[in-house]
Amino acid sequence: MNQTAYILLVEDEEDLRSTLQDLLEHTRHHVTSCATAMGAKEAARNGKFDVALLDIRLPDGDGLELLRDFHSTDPDMGVIMMTGYAEVDTAVDAIRLGADDFLKKPFDMDELLVRINELLKKRDLKISHKELTKQVRASQSKHTLIGQSMEIVKIRDMVNLLSESDSTVLITGESGTGKEVLARMLHNAGTRAKKPMVSMNCGAIPEELLESELFGHVKGAFTGAIKARAGRFEVANGGTIFLDEIGDMSPNLQVKLLRVLQERKFEPVGSTQSMEVDVRVIAATHRNLEEEISKGRFREDLYYRLNIIPIELPALCNRHDDVLLIAEHFIKHFNNTKQASIDGFSGDAKQIMLHYRWPGNVRELQNLIERMATLKRSGIIELDDLPSRMLGEAERIRQGFQIDMKAEENIDFNAMVDEFENHLIVSALERFDWNKNQAAGFLTLNRTTLVEKIKKKGLAPLSK
Repeated sequence: MNQTAYILLVEDEEDLRSTLQDLLEHTRHHVTSCATAMGAKEAARNGKFDVALLDIRLPDGDGLELLRDFHSTDPDMGVIMMTGYAEVDTAVDAIRLGADDFLKKPFDMDELLVRINELLKKRDLKISHKELTKQVRASQSKHTLIGQSMEIVKIRDMVNLLSESDSTVLITGESGTGKEVLARMLHNAGTRAKKPMVSMNCGAIPEELLESELFGHVKGAFTGAIKARAGRFEVANGGTIFLDEIGDMSPNLQVKLLRVLQERKFEPVGSTQSMEVDVRVIAATHRNLEEEISKGRFREDLYYRLNIIPIELPALCNRHDDVLLIAEHFIKHFNNTKQASIDGFSGDAKQIMLHYRWPGNVRELQNLIERMATLKRSGIIELDDLPSRMLGEAERIRQGFQIDMKAEENIDFNAMVDEFENHLIVSALERFDWNKNQAAGFLTLNRTTLVEKIKKKGLAPLSK
């Protein structure tokens, strides 16, 4: 069944124009007809058309001029050129300029209807694809960073703002806040979304291997280089490269990275031939790079090359309103992937979740929910299900040191205080895997004082 369309007919021969209009309207199309280029421009300004039928020769111009105008103002409009025998070469030029089809006069009217219908189908597919791509990008960029806090809303707005930008972005924030997630959002929302995004943690690869990983190497460049290998920059060509923990990069490689940012060129290890690359760079670090610069550990010129668009991810302890929302997201995810049926949190567990400081940020919360889905499997997450490190001091006192004030026997004050002190010390040590320096800092004690108390009380890990 043929589609109904809005058609702009531009033909200076009155008889042909009238015949075409009658035919098109008889097949239920809506037709606006013009005899001149000026009239066509005016009609296009006042209305939107699915298809334009353009005669190449017009009294006050030509169809090629109209084609350029229509293509720039409404690229979704389909265009069919109508041409005489002697103008076939011109019609071919029109195809190169963006026309969808052309018909040589005199043409069969049924053939015209077939061409229009095919063009409408092609146009619908094009529009559907654009809309689908737009929806996918919006979904990928809008729903990956979970949260309703003002900081997260601003970051999502920033991602949308940068969707047409290729500018270098520097993401900062504590470990576990979602820096790679944000980098993926920026890539998916941008014009390079169909090209690869290549990620690399600069702090996880030894310095002697990092250069080869970044820029590749030629055969024989070093011992073990039995064949040439492309580096991450080459693999990411046309797309995005995400350099995580950029603050851990050595000064030597910082110089080489600076050149890539400045010139878009690099040499693979062992090669003297420069390779050009077209990539968008997104970098991230948990370090304060300005402090690293002051200590001589990071190049100031590289910092300013990276810090064109700075985005700081807030720690989870600064967005407590998002904690339960993120937890629900992970519950749905792990219920699905692990065939679990966790139903949420009890009221007491929610209070602990909201007041816990989350030193591991979103990653720690994700790990907690995965553990619950793996071990608990179903039901409500209760207070007793949470790790001991999450229980605040007040809650630990309530659970471990409840005092029956109606008891007939007297309370041994010194023994109770000693028991409480033992509990505090062991809880702090367990929180930091029995690292005495960290536990002492957490308890605001000198390390020597803590060590003396451990020895005096005979405290030790349960496994010993």
